Amino acid sequence: MSDTAHQIVKEAMRLFGEKGYERTTIADIQKAAGLHPGSGALYKHFPSKEAVLQAGLDKLAAVGRQAKTLMAELQGPAPDVMLRLGAAALEMLEEERDAMRIIWRELEAFPQMRDAARDARLQTTYAALAQWLRARNDSGELQVDDPEAAAVVVLGSLNMFRLFENLLGGRLMGLDDERFLRTWHSLLMKGMLPAAAPARRGADEAEEIGPRSDAG
Repeated sequence: MSDTAHQIVKEAMRLFGEKGYERTTIADIQKAAGLHPGSGALYKHFPSKEAVLQAGLDKLAAVGRQAKTLMAELQGPAPDVMLRLGAAALEMLEEERDAMRIIWRELEAFPQMRDAARDARLQTTYAALAQWLRARNDSGELQVDDPEAAAVVVLGSLNMFRLFENLLGGRLMGLDDERFLRTWHSLLMKGMLPAAAPARRGADEAEEIGPRSDAG
């Protein structure tokens, strides 16, 4: 994909997220991408506005693979890894702000795109976490009776925290990332660590690696 095509997709996704797909025109996208609004230059790169949307959503598959790779590569004690995964998930969700708005608000008219985005990004990430939890359970480092259900709880809370901000504005209970992540991690470790297993090391690092703490 050319630099111009990348810019078109980037600006289109931002506009779709802010204004909505139907209310965003080709001229809007061209202007935002630095092209003359009436030139039709977008059509040199994409056959339609729908194709631009599809290109933007295709990037979610790459993000899903990135999340799966991250879980496979992170090494260390489970409390430390879990904290890093939580911070990385919040960071990814922030970077995907526009795409997540579009998935939640705009894809009813595009069921195939909706299903593909769901499976390539969401289901893939949940499945990767469930696999990681099962491996840590089998090794005895964590105690997780139902890894699939646990993955939904773990990621679902992160998703909802960020989605509230991205979709509705503001923060749930006024929490910043650091405060949320610290409590999220503490509760998970209390529920997942076998009796007498240490949980403090990862919790003590929360302030250092929290993705964002300045948003109100």
